[in-house]
Amino acid sequence: IISYFEKNSWYGKDITKRVTSGTTTYNWLNLIAPSLNNYFNQMQIYLAEATYVPNFILEMDSLVLKIEGLIRDICTFSGVTTFYQIKDKHSRTVVREKDINWLLREDKLKSLFDEDDLLFFKYVLVEKAGLNLRHKIAHCLIDYSEYSMEYMHLLLLVLFRLGKYDFVKPGETVEEKIENIE
Repeated sequence: IISYFEKNSWYGKDITKRVTSGTTTYNWLNLIAPSLNNYFNQMQIYLAEATYVPNFILEMDSLVLKIEGLIRDICTFSGVTTFYQIKDKHSRTVVREKDINWLLREDKLKSLFDEDDLLFFKYVLVEKAGLNLRHKIAHCLIDYSEYSMEYMHLLLLVLFRLGKYDFVKPGETVEEKIENIE
């Protein structure tokens, strides 16, 4: 799967962003590969030993947050602002990041993602009537039993579905991508 993602998704592409100290380059495959490797190690043992019960706590905790980062980058690459400004009680401007709930409801995402994919992302990650995994994991509201193989496989499906959308051109910085949109 890691090889597949590297060849057939934007996860293996280097992304360059300007930061306060200059620029930084990263790719998402490096960030999600440890969770995927652990998942496959556990599945290999599970398939070899009938009594082994895999534990996906670390993998799910990591992937849910990485998926939020993937969505945040997709928004950024597509010209969707991922932050907002408010005034504090002293009339100072405070910049805050939009949460994933807000990002998945941005109108522009309706034109970027297939309708079924967007519904699936919301169901798995943020809907109270759905699994709401992002909220449950981020706020430690998930029960041990919910760290299940079924939920882990749904997170893998989210990765496959997000990976099919390619918003990154080789060598293009995030800022250049935004300028090209405008």
